[in-house]
Amino acid sequence: MDFRLGEETRVETVAIRVKDRDAMIAFYRDIIGFTLKREENELAIMGNQKAEDESLWLEESPRAEDFFGEQKKLQRISLVIPTEAELADLAKRIRSHEYPIVDALWDQGVMGILLNDPEGNQIEVYYGQEKVGSQTPEPLQYEKLAKKATGAYPKLSPEVHFDKVHLNTAQLAEEDAFLRNLGFAIKDETTGIRVLNEGRFHVGLTAALGGTVELKTDDVLGLDFLKFRVSETDLQNLIDHLQTIEWPFYADKKQSIVTVYDPTGIEWWFTK
Repeated sequence: MDFRLGEETRVETVAIRVKDRDAMIAFYRDIIGFTLKREENELAIMGNQKAEDESLWLEESPRAEDFFGEQKKLQRISLVIPTEAELADLAKRIRSHEYPIVDALWDQGVMGILLNDPEGNQIEVYYGQEKVGSQTPEPLQYEKLAKKATGAYPKLSPEVHFDKVHLNTAQLAEEDAFLRNLGFAIKDETTGIRVLNEGRFHVGLTAALGGTVELKTDDVLGLDFLKFRVSETDLQNLIDHLQTIEWPFYADKKQSIVTVYDPTGIEWWFTK
């Protein structure tokens, strides 16, 4: 029987290794709308307005190489905005800061705005139900959307969450096998998007060489790790499964956290 994580599984944290923490905090707080929850040494912990949410960690690593402008392991992360009104407020913040956008698209009711953060990590913020396989995006009337802003959402609401990460990898077949071993399945062969638990979280893969793709994660800036929250039963099942397939992993003495590296070099955390 194929291994599957339970329906309670959800992505809890996307962690990014950064060079200039202050500049990155300012972008994600003042423009995207995250709340800065606390700072611990080199770490800045951010999230939506929900008290316990820690969906974004920024870890300052001045010793890591920059490789600005080069291809990264992280191609894009996607942030779901629950209402058009909240996306409009976000669009107005982008405009008021005169922050450049990469693109703004509309596709079958889905509105998306694409930006690069100050260190070149690409983030998509979108509203609407994405349809797998859709290939006909049109320009979004970005200025018209920004004019709908009311100011009701100065910070990200509790419903905002990450739902997709797209990776560049030099080991496409191995990365695909890794995801399948964690219970991801391909729902649409035309896009190659891997989905967990019927679409609760998506991972896209693109074959790539050069840039930081083939370097050790600890040596470069960009995506550091992904953390998932799972049930206690699922965590034990994951440990048993990893032992069965003989995939290297770490589990603490209390078996409350499991960490495993994928073939691309990204660390995956699973906590109960």
